[in-house]
Amino acid sequence: MILGRRPIARPGRFFLSIVTLSLSLLACGGERTPPGRLPAGTPGAAGPSVPVLAAGEPAIRVGIALGDSALSVSGHGRWRIGEAGQARPVAVVDGGAPWTIVKLPFEGLLRVRRPDGYLSQPHAGPLRVDPLGPGTLRVDDVPYAGSLEFQLRPDGTLTAVNLVPLERYLEGVVSRELGHPDRAAWEAQRAQAVAARTYALKRLGSRAELGFDVYGSVLDQAYGGIPDPADSLAVRAVRSTRGQALLYGGHLIDAYYHSTCGGSTARVELVFDDPPAPYLVPVSDRRPDGSYWCQGSRYFRWTTALARPELQAMMDRNLPALVPVPPQGVGRVEDVRVERTTPEGRTLSVQVITTTGRYLVSENAIRSLFADGDGRLLRSTQFLLRPTYRSGALERLTLVGGGWGHGVGMCQVGALERARQGQDYRHILATYYPGTEAVSLYR
Repeated sequence: MILGRRPIARPGRFFLSIVTLSLSLLACGGERTPPGRLPAGTPGAAGPSVPVLAAGEPAIRVGIALGDSALSVSGHGRWRIGEAGQARPVAVVDGGAPWTIVKLPFEGLLRVRRPDGYLSQPHAGPLRVDPLGPGTLRVDDVPYAGSLEFQLRPDGTLTAVNLVPLERYLEGVVSRELGHPDRAAWEAQRAQAVAARTYALKRLGSRAELGFDVYGSVLDQAYGGIPDPADSLAVRAVRSTRGQALLYGGHLIDAYYHSTCGGSTARVELVFDDPPAPYLVPVSDRRPDGSYWCQGSRYFRWTTALARPELQAMMDRNLPALVPVPPQGVGRVEDVRVERTTPEGRTLSVQVITTTGRYLVSENAIRSLFADGDGRLLRSTQFLLRPTYRSGALERLTLVGGGWGHGVGMCQVGALERARQGQDYRHILATYYPGTEAVSLYR
């Protein structure tokens, strides 16, 4: 989901478990399971009635690191590392310095490096790490509940997966998604817990080819492993709503959410490559007095000004990744125009006119078109273009916009203010996901 956040990247890798605040979306971009019941093979998937999970709380597989050649692992207490499915361990460790899972150049297997530098024999993998007792495990010094699995990807890099009970996973999500709001916003944290649980349940088994269910970043939901003691209110919100998820007509919904809607949420099929959903439709965030629930966000209204050299560099950098361009490249940018908008004011398509052609970019990809040099997406697609011309040539382009994130589903800042004004979590969820109800699927 879900606050326009981005994973922290280090050279040569894409680390997914540590995140900074960015878009919810979302937080919730990436691959999505089509609307419907729980995926095949999930307890409770069959039958026409509400899908209660008879087996109780499920576990979830979270992809916490992708694209590495080495990952450190350590533990508080005693822990075991071995090949998955094999009884004999590679090592049993009592705390101490980190060990390292490595993939050496020109080798298609995994090895384990001890703190003293000794390398194990090669392992086909995956390698499994389990705590032996009440201790916790760490990957690159981030603590995780449950177990860990290290897999070798087809491209020769590592994937680290956290195997964790769903409710423990959610404690690490809610504490990241809403930060540390005041106690008056307690009901918003409960709404976030139910939305995040629904989103996760919908995606169980959806990425089997990758070896996990959800990314541990805003490609799905921001996840920070075991939360800090300062996040106790978020943990309580998860525990107080245990097992509750949102259903529409007896089906789990796609519970998208984002930081700031800017006045109205968006229709899902106009943002993502999803079919229409009756619970993901535009919802006004206007209050009875004419103000907006989310207007306390500093991103409720924003302006981005691009001088001509900056705009040219941006188009040269971003446009070829979004649409086909000729061998000679993007060419000199001559104009940028909004072609279509939604009734709520979100831009549906932008035309970039250059000396080599006219290029159309649509829907949420527009945010990538205007991404800055560090890869930060445009805050939202809710904007107007204000071009400045000199002697008929485009000299400057100013975007005047509102909101942060994709705009679909729950507006997190709006939910926080609604909670402060006395709305409970069920009312907040029913507002942003009309026609849905929160139902207990397990205890």
